[in-house]
Amino acid sequence: MSTASSDIKVLLVGAGALGSVFAWRLQESGRARVTVVCRSNYGAVKEHGFRIESEAYGSGVYRPAAVAGSVADAVADGTVYDYVVVCTKALPNLGDASGDIAPAVASPATAVLLIQNGIGVEEPYHARYPGSPVVSAVAVIDTRQPEAGVIKHGTAAALTMGLYRPEAAGYDVAAATASLEALCAAWSAGGVRAAVTAKIQGVRWSKLIWNASLNPISVLAGGHEVHALLEDAAGRQLVLDVMREAVRIGEAATGEPLPAMNGASGPEAYIEMTLRSPPPVVPSMLMDYWARRPMEHAVILGNPLRVAAEHGISAPRMQTVYALLVLVEKAYSQR
Repeated sequence: MSTASSDIKVLLVGAGALGSVFAWRLQESGRARVTVVCRSNYGAVKEHGFRIESEAYGSGVYRPAAVAGSVADAVADGTVYDYVVVCTKALPNLGDASGDIAPAVASPATAVLLIQNGIGVEEPYHARYPGSPVVSAVAVIDTRQPEAGVIKHGTAAALTMGLYRPEAAGYDVAAATASLEALCAAWSAGGVRAAVTAKIQGVRWSKLIWNASLNPISVLAGGHEVHALLEDAAGRQLVLDVMREAVRIGEAATGEPLPAMNGASGPEAYIEMTLRSPPPVVPSMLMDYWARRPMEHAVILGNPLRVAAEHGISAPRMQTVYALLVLVEKAYSQR
């Protein structure tokens, strides 16, 4: 890993709505060379770059240092990356995706940084790459890709990151921390609200309060965007109940109160914070449902429920939401 902020070599896998913005801001810092791996949008990005409209940073065309169609292509020239940043959806129920980046993590000098939702996303990477640092990262961002290579970004772009299980590290923790601080500084220089924390799991659980409630319930409620869902008394109460279950599980897992997220602490504050956002607020799970894509229910609901069982915590509403959501996905996946 490089600690020289002018020479950070980054491979970003999953350059969709979220990944493209974080790649753009990192490269704009002037402190990193970013190669992106694109899939469905590869042709558009290879030819035209990303056409980005951002309320925070302005509009323009972002051309990554290199665009690859696969991880193997990205390392074909022998490049050893300081970081492989994974921005793909976490879908462990469909298979272990940690091996997909193996060609780029052949050297222990390469760290893996996961910008993904949910709980337990790091463990497959930690197990597969025991000599490499695994960094857990939590993003707050409003962005979408209405067509291939076209990105609509709002005002939020925040990233909190920390080493995953450094106490079980098979690497130099001090060097990994210094490298991560340099990467964080590069993102900050690019305008991202970036921070490094030693308590990243608490941050993950704080974000889960929102994700485990509003994401699936927006689908189960028939496709309501968040404002419409929360304006209904019964809908709002269900959201609050699931949020409270998520808090109890998260505090049991971390052994301490969960940190505030965007200045909001606790379910009621989360709801008020959400309602201050202009409508429509469309959760990512609802967008996946509309597009009939797999939803991230395993890491957003399934894994937290397993943690709840380990701690003897009852979460009946979350369990019901999980069971129904899996059935909804199964129904459209089999058509």
